[in-house]
Amino acid sequence: MRGTLPAVLIGLGLALGVQPTAAQQAASADRMCADCHGAPALQRLSARTHADTISCLTCHHIGFSNNPRLIQERRLQVCAGCHEDVADHHVGVRGDLPDCTTCHSIHGHATVESAKADMSVRCASCHTAPHPAHAPGVGGSPECADCHTAHTGTAFAPTEPTLLNACASCHAPAHPSHAQVEEMAQCLACHSVMEPETRDVAVDSESCASCHAEDLHPAHAAAEEQPLCLQCHSFATDPPMAQAGAAIAERCGVCHEEPLHLLRSGGHGTLFGGEGAEDHPSCFACHTAHMDQAEAKRTLLVTSAIQCMQCHGESSLTVKYGLPFLVQKSYDDDFHGATLRFLMAAGGEMGDNPIMICSDCHGVHDVSTMTQDDVAEVCLRCHTQGDVKLAGAWLGHEAPSLKNRPLIWLVRLFYYFLIPFMLLGLTVVIIFQFVDQRRKGARIMQTEGVRRIRAFLKGEKLPPQETVERFTVTERLEHAASAFVFIALVITGLPQTRPDLDVAQWIINSLGGIWSTRIIHRWLGVLFMFLMVTHVTRAIMRGIKLHRFPVMVPTIKDFEDVVQTFRHYLFREPMPRVGKFDFAEKFEYWGLFLGGIVMSSTGIVLMFPELVTQVLPGVVVAAARLMHGLEATFAVMVVILWHSYGVILRPEVFPLDTTIITGKMSVDRLAHEHPLEYERLFPDRPAPGHGDGHGDGDGHGDGDGHGDGDGHGDDPKPPGDGTH
Repeated sequence: MRGTLPAVLIGLGLALGVQPTAAQQAASADRMCADCHGAPALQRLSARTHADTISCLTCHHIGFSNNPRLIQERRLQVCAGCHEDVADHHVGVRGDLPDCTTCHSIHGHATVESAKADMSVRCASCHTAPHPAHAPGVGGSPECADCHTAHTGTAFAPTEPTLLNACASCHAPAHPSHAQVEEMAQCLACHSVMEPETRDVAVDSESCASCHAEDLHPAHAAAEEQPLCLQCHSFATDPPMAQAGAAIAERCGVCHEEPLHLLRSGGHGTLFGGEGAEDHPSCFACHTAHMDQAEAKRTLLVTSAIQCMQCHGESSLTVKYGLPFLVQKSYDDDFHGATLRFLMAAGGEMGDNPIMICSDCHGVHDVSTMTQDDVAEVCLRCHTQGDVKLAGAWLGHEAPSLKNRPLIWLVRLFYYFLIPFMLLGLTVVIIFQFVDQRRKGARIMQTEGVRRIRAFLKGEKLPPQETVERFTVTERLEHAASAFVFIALVITGLPQTRPDLDVAQWIINSLGGIWSTRIIHRWLGVLFMFLMVTHVTRAIMRGIKLHRFPVMVPTIKDFEDVVQTFRHYLFREPMPRVGKFDFAEKFEYWGLFLGGIVMSSTGIVLMFPELVTQVLPGVVVAAARLMHGLEATFAVMVVILWHSYGVILRPEVFPLDTTIITGKMSVDRLAHEHPLEYERLFPDRPAPGHGDGHGDGDGHGDGDGHGDGDGHGDDPKPPGDGTH
């Protein structure tokens, strides 16, 4: 035999006391084994993965037992001698389970790949067709060892990192829409390794709900005819949702062919479906899939208009795509746009009162620009009693100018000049008056009103004052009603012009919403007009009865008094002597009256736009709305600045002028502030505490009884409120 000579030599060496090395012993033993088991066995052994570390005698020994159990234990002991991480995954559970060599071939497999392939064949001997979609050896499918690790204990389940790495080796990048999710969905969360190659869309869609349950409306998820998740979303190939609009829209078109065709052919068609176009339009820009369809229909009109404003109101997008930059502002300034903003704040439902939104003019899917005739057609859908001229009320998305809507441009110019000019002028007058009163020794905390409050708090009684009736009961009731209506109009009106303010939205919601607020405001407007008509009628009838003009009608003397008043402030000339009402009171009266005429006339135009445009062009409606808002703003500012000063902060009346409440004014105050009226009422009575009534205009005489022109001398105890 071929192994005899080496054996003899080894035996001779042992007899002579020469010990062979371990490598020599292993090589000699391998050659002796090959004598019986053939050269091919030795060749396979030389190509094995353990060729440099073990020999035949490492596992086999002369005279080994044929008992399978003992052989199995022996092999496990030998492997465990080097591979300390080997676990008895199969060994020791049942005697017929595989041991190390059942899966590993010691005599072959020069490469890991060949070992994995052979191992999969051995696994299949027990685990028949476990993974239909990944059957080993079919079309590059993974081997068993790619996912499973035999040395992991009795569970023999692949760990998530191992499984993810194994899946990613073939499917990467499989799911870009989930690649950046912080807690990335694991493969087995959606996939079952036991599943067949053909997948069930309904079953797979259920796995989406395990993570995205909050995105699915219960009614939507339960509806039988609603699309399933994977009918719209492609989990494997869709990019993140911000970039997947075009891909999903293509799937919408499977059922909604006509809308998709119109979308492609309309104004958004050139932008539709661009690569990485996060700001491009798509179906989901307006439609909400994860919502109950009945609810979605109620809010669709509002949400679609919101989407239009989000894109066309974003300055970066208008510059990027060359869009008109006044789209959102021009729409917000319009009646319909302001209404939409309030509806957005109130929950986003249109309600029973339709308003014009972007899609009404520009189309739903086939977006396009509009001509004036197209706008008129849209207007007449709701304003059925109107004329085509009503379309002129819409100003478009361009800024008004002398060439484009000159009437609107002129109205704005007028008020933008009038409001600051008048407020600045009134402020200057207030400063002059205050400085003049301070120069004369007046102090707010020393007025007649403050003195009486102090006396009341101390329980003291001041001597009664002689008074005259300045306002009748009718006039006082008329003033109270006008004040109430004015305040109510401000509360219900001004918030309608500022839907961007939280306080405006709070007021509107407190009044029941934008529609109910407008109804209340209109009825208040009707009441205001009624008060104006009754007031004018009463004034005319009284003038006819007394055969003279009403006292509030301005005269030439009023204009002369204006000049004389400023001469007094600047050069300390005498103050003008006035009658029952001075020029300042007439100015305030006529400001309110003329403002009321503007508010009433423009309010009528806004209440009946269809009737007005039967005669007048539609731009009149737009001008009326602009004037109505600016005039209201102007009136509020004047009342806050001028009227509040006149009845509260003016030193002569602080802390409150109660004349319009009680209708009474002291004779002393009348003689000081309205000397001509005092002389008319008391022609035979000289001014209290004064000489001949000739003074210098400021109420301080020269000590000899000659006053300053208003009948007030320098008596050490002057009549009135003690401040003059």
